[in-house]
Amino acid sequence: MFGMLDYRAHKLYLIMFFIPNFLVIIFEIFGIPLINYSIGLLLSDVRVFQIIISLISMIIFELIWAFIAFAILGKIFSFIFLLFVDVIPHNGRTKDQALAVTWNGDRAIRTIEIDKNPSTWTDELINEFPKNDWVANLFFRENVIKRCEAVKEHYASLPADTPYTEYEASKALNKKNLHIQWKEKYLTDKTYRLFALSFGFFLYLLITHPSF
Repeated sequence: MFGMLDYRAHKLYLIMFFIPNFLVIIFEIFGIPLINYSIGLLLSDVRVFQIIISLISMIIFELIWAFIAFAILGKIFSFIFLLFVDVIPHNGRTKDQALAVTWNGDRAIRTIEIDKNPSTWTDELINEFPKNDWVANLFFRENVIKRCEAVKEHYASLPADTPYTEYEASKALNKKNLHIQWKEKYLTDKTYRLFALSFGFFLYLLITHPSF
């Protein structure tokens, strides 16, 4: 085992586990729908029942896969990595924060900084924060920046020792009607996007009804 600063450990983690993580995503988008669709074909010759069985299978298998992907595969990958690398916290981060940086890189660093009191937020951090999600950065960048600026401005008017809470942040956004809209909320969430892609392919199979 050798020591490595958290942000450097992230680069090594990407090299070691980019392909396994990519394959997990591909399986989630295409493999799971194919399995669910195939189960319907296997258990019934009646079209309606094939669809019903496939839908039931999808619900069950999605729950099973969520457990496997997050509770098992994620821990296996991290366990293997930490067998070889002793992650060293950098820039005053805690051990847990250092591990978050190891798995998620700059995105985790920005999240750690944005979770601090808004009075400490810099213009650079605010302008960089939309990069935490590529969809947010591409389509909703100005919305994200405006919300961050509104929260920082709100905290500037409060006592310096006021803790950062969702309630206070919500008050700041309410004043300027800047609450996140449902479209942005779901499109900028990786989990929702993956499910939408997976379910979209599943619907494609049900509609086109290919036989294997």
